Amino acid sequence: MSDLIRERCRTLRLAYITDLYEKIPFEDPEQYLAELLQKEIELRETAKGERLIKKAKFMNEKELSDYQWGDHIHFPPNLDRESLESLSFIRR
Repeated sequence: MSDLIRERCRTLRLAYITDLYEKIPFEDPEQYLAELLQKEIELRETAKGERLIKKAKFMNEKELSDYQWGDHIHFPPNLDRESLESLSFIRR
């Protein structure tokens, strides 16, 4: 890719085009451009998701199997431990 095109991609903030342009098969100009831009969108969305997760500063992953159940846990009347673990309430 020429320096001119690379600079224009940078100006337009098309961060992934410079890495992708040779990997997209060329059948016709419209198909090529559509696929190239779609890949740019997909990679932006992936990067955004990763960035937001990092920004949220989530604690380490937790699993219900590791949770210490005790008398201090109080469920709503329509929910018990088994239905919570099975996630059956989500279907309703």
